[in-house]
Amino acid sequence: MTAKGRQVFTVAQVNRYAKGLVEADAILAGLFVEGELSNFNAHSSGHMYFTLKDANAAISGVMFKSHAGHLNFMPKSGMKVVAFGHISLYEKTGQYQLYVEYLEPAGVGGLQLQFEQLKAKLEAQGLFSTTRKRPLPQFARCVAVITSPTGAAVQDIIRIASERNPATKIVVAPALVQGAGAAEDLARALAEVNAWGVADVIIIGRGGGSIEDLWAFNEEVLARAIAASQIPVISAVGHETDFTIADFVADYRAPTPTAAAQTAVYDHSHMAKYIGQLQGQLGQAMDTNIAARRDEIAALFTGLTRQGGNRLRKEWQNLAHLETLLEKVSPYAAFKRGYALAKTPTGTIKSAKEIFQGDHVTLQFADGTAKTEIKEVTHAP
Repeated sequence: MTAKGRQVFTVAQVNRYAKGLVEADAILAGLFVEGELSNFNAHSSGHMYFTLKDANAAISGVMFKSHAGHLNFMPKSGMKVVAFGHISLYEKTGQYQLYVEYLEPAGVGGLQLQFEQLKAKLEAQGLFSTTRKRPLPQFARCVAVITSPTGAAVQDIIRIASERNPATKIVVAPALVQGAGAAEDLARALAEVNAWGVADVIIIGRGGGSIEDLWAFNEEVLARAIAASQIPVISAVGHETDFTIADFVADYRAPTPTAAAQTAVYDHSHMAKYIGQLQGQLGQAMDTNIAARRDEIAALFTGLTRQGGNRLRKEWQNLAHLETLLEKVSPYAAFKRGYALAKTPTGTIKSAKEIFQGDHVTLQFADGTAKTEIKEVTHAP
């Protein structure tokens, strides 16, 4: 469009042209900007709007829902942050602004804030609850160690485990423990060990370092991977004074990798002592049982002896009574009183009618016999 020989542009054309120039700049296409958040507004749509400023200047910023959803801390006005994004022009207002893709608190203080916010979030969701933590196996046959295969931590764990129990199998699942992508790599290794399904317990960790060095163990993706593990997890990150989100989520927190190995692997010398104690307890239990059975047998024997004696006395009494009765009906008792038994060769004489004059009769006395001849038989009237 021209007017009196001059080319005239619409506002939209100018903004579009300016936007193209800005977006074509290699530096403005991707840069980190540090500043203080001002006029922060977390919109209900999920987008975040704010101003990023320092002592001398300010720039409008926006972080769309697709990127804001990945934040593991909640930005607030007055917070110092480092933002990564690109510069572009918002044509509707003719104002250029920073389109933020990644946002983090600035400095160590900012990391601490990020740590506290994520800690509060996961604690509220129950990931730190003792009720969901599982007991560690007392006699682990296989221990998986997720850490850097070249670090000092893995060497300490293998050495301590071998000293405590050479029969325990140690399997190293290598993973990044520092830098970009380390949290995701650790989470991947956790999932692989669980899928493998052979390990009885998992040690995850690394040696000491700064808060930046240990930051992978403060990432939400790793925290949720630990919580999802079907195998008990021991966290062993840094030194005794270092605490990470992984420590709070894990089933057991060891102050150092060395302590983790001592916790996971049972000392075989203690095992020998334990077996000795069991043998002693078993021997004592057997002695107690034998003594109890001996007492029972003695009591039974005493009871049987008493019962037998009583029964024998009763039988002797019965026998004596029977002897008395037999004595009363026995002909020999009559013999003692002067009676005799008369017999013929055909049998005992029961009546005078059974004998006749001239018969030979044998008389049976208590102390012998006598042969007689019948001279006369007189019958009762």
